[in-house]
Amino acid sequence: MPRPKTLCRPGIQLASAPQFNYIARVLLVYLRDVKPGLMRAANIKDRVMRWSRERKLSHFYSLRHAGESVLDVGIARNDWSDQVNVFLKRFCDSSALYTGLAVEDITEIALQNPDKTFCRYDGSIFPFRDGAFDWVFSNAVIEHVGGRESQLLFLREMRRVSRRVFFTTPNKYFPVESHTNVIFRHWSSKGFYQWCRDNNPLWNEENLYLMSGSYLRQLLEEAGVGPYKMTANRILGWPMTYTVVLGQGQA
Repeated sequence: MPRPKTLCRPGIQLASAPQFNYIARVLLVYLRDVKPGLMRAANIKDRVMRWSRERKLSHFYSLRHAGESVLDVGIARNDWSDQVNVFLKRFCDSSALYTGLAVEDITEIALQNPDKTFCRYDGSIFPFRDGAFDWVFSNAVIEHVGGRESQLLFLREMRRVSRRVFFTTPNKYFPVESHTNVIFRHWSSKGFYQWCRDNNPLWNEENLYLMSGSYLRQLLEEAGVGPYKMTANRILGWPMTYTVVLGQGQA
C-alpha cells in the first residue's frame, strides 16, 4: 500500500490533536492576560502625554500676554486625534493673532479653520519678514527637521521672525521613546536606527533626531540665537522633555 503524502517538510512533526488543543488554550490564556496589560500601558502613556502637553501649554500662556501674535510652527496634516495640533485647537485669543506653518499640505486644516492664517513652506527659510510675530510656538518639531545643519537653520529662523520663541523636544535619555515606544534601545543611536529599519521604517536619521540636554545646549550656542532658558520637564524626577524659551525676559 502506498504511503500517504504528508504536507510537512522532512524533520517537522505536526502536533497531535490533544497537543494542539493544549497549546491553543495556553495561547488564549496568555493573550487574554497580555492584552489588558498592553491596553493599560497604552492608556498610561496617553495620560502622561496629555499631562505633559497641558503643562507646556500652561507654561507658554504664563509667558504670553493677550494680544500678542503667535506663529505655530509644525502643523500636522493628519489631524486624527484631539492630541494632534493641540495649540491650534486650544489657542486662547483672537484668531487674527494666529498663524500656522507646515511643510505638508494642510488645505483641509485651513478649510476647517477659515478664521486663521496658514502657510506652507519647503522646510528651509520661513516665508516671513524679520520680527513678524511676537512669539513662535513649536512643540516637538525640531527633532524632525533633519540633521545638525537643518536644526541650526530651524533655530535661527524661529528667532529671526519673532521677538520670543517657545519650543520643546523630547529628552533622548528618557527611558521610553515616545514615537516608537521602545524602552532604552534609543539610547544607542546606531542600534535604534537599525531597529527602526527592521521594525518601523517610517522613522530614520532624517526625520527623527533625538536630542540630549547637552546636545541641545551645544546646538543653541552654535546657532547664536541669543539668551535662552532651558527647562527640564520631569516625571518621577526624570527629564521627559525640554522646553527652551528664547528672547528678552525668557522665563
